Amino acid sequence: MAILDMVVAFLICSVVLAALYPLAPMIGLMDHPGERRKVHRNSVPPIGGIAIFSGLAASTLLALPFTAPHLYGMAGAALLVVVGAFDDRFGLGPRVRLVAQVAAALLLTLGCGVTLTSLGNLLGFGPIDLGVFSVPFTVFAMVGVINAVNMIDGIDGLAGGLILIALGTLLLLAPEIGPIQILLLTTIAALIPYLVCNLELFGVTGRKIFLGDAGSLLLGYILVWALVDAAGPSGSIDPVTALWLVAIPLMDTLRVMGRRILQGVSPFSADAGHLHHFLSRVFHSTRKALLVMLATAILLTGVGVFGLLNQIGETVMFYAALSIFVAYLLVARYVHSLSQALEQQSRQMVGEAT
Repeated sequence: MAILDMVVAFLICSVVLAALYPLAPMIGLMDHPGERRKVHRNSVPPIGGIAIFSGLAASTLLALPFTAPHLYGMAGAALLVVVGAFDDRFGLGPRVRLVAQVAAALLLTLGCGVTLTSLGNLLGFGPIDLGVFSVPFTVFAMVGVINAVNMIDGIDGLAGGLILIALGTLLLLAPEIGPIQILLLTTIAALIPYLVCNLELFGVTGRKIFLGDAGSLLLGYILVWALVDAAGPSGSIDPVTALWLVAIPLMDTLRVMGRRILQGVSPFSADAGHLHHFLSRVFHSTRKALLVMLATAILLTGVGVFGLLNQIGETVMFYAALSIFVAYLLVARYVHSLSQALEQQSRQMVGEAT
């Protein structure tokens, strides 16, 4: 049955992509180059998220029962896709996206009962039970992860690749195939047509698409839904393991938003200060930057899974994750100056060439 659901998700996503691609310019749903932080040279339709959701919705409606929790969860996903699509078309701004994220997170927590009740023994002083703060903390964490995925979506294949790694890991750790695992399998199947077009794989050219905010918000939502469910009392991972599964987007987002706040600008303002921008300039290739970041994500995920399977204490794994983040921040202090030097060198090379 799971194979059939995946086939449906794959086919529906492929059909919707084929149908929307010629329509996107007519309705103005195009991502145009021109901003300093953007690396593409031609206008590209950001229709990936709409297509992925179409495949996901069709397959899960066939596979899963029409229960209230499932409907609430899919309603949250639909909300983010609709708001994200309007943002891709009209530029609604970060405040509208934030309100939509909070609303979607509340649908998950209050409607589906997907909440974190304990953070485990992170600090070494005993389990941290959230009690009455369970729902507020879960909503805060959900919005944080959704934003992290949204902000990391800056080069081809990055957000989709990171989601594939995280969802695939959660599937491998799951003791059985239940409703959440069906959701993850269909999400992975729907991601494949998008990644083929986005990365122009297997000879598919001239059909390039982007996730758009609709897609990155959707994928962040599906990921955090699965993470919170897996980190629950009867889940397959410890809460601290989730940090290792989202380490790359989480560390990058916290660093970038912290730097913006220190500079006195909005933490949601766009710039070219993300890790993927820096690596793209270093390697003169977004594809090489993608491979480095995905390889690092696999390594960090492997460390988290190793700690889980070998029953290394939650406190040790938390402080190890914290140490890596601090080391990343220390290294990042020198990234800005190096990045400026690389940009200056690039401008000089362009000037000499002309």
